[in-house]
Amino acid sequence: MEAIEWRLRCSARLHAQWPRLAREQRDEVAAELWAQPRWQGMEPESAVVEWLRLGIPDTGRPAHAG
Repeated sequence: MEAIEWRLRCSARLHAQWPRLAREQRDEVAAELWAQPRWQGMEPESAVVEWLRLGIPDTGRPAHAG
């Protein structure tokens, strides 16, 4: 599969899983995932599901103290 097709399918799956994410951001995430061999070896839809299962780090909030 060519990179463009993979990224388009990945972006579409991101939209299905995360509809509030802007298209530009979805496309950026898809490109970042494609750049990693770990994800390239998977179908794009599966890669999105697995990536989302890893969780998204929240760097905007301080860690809970205590």
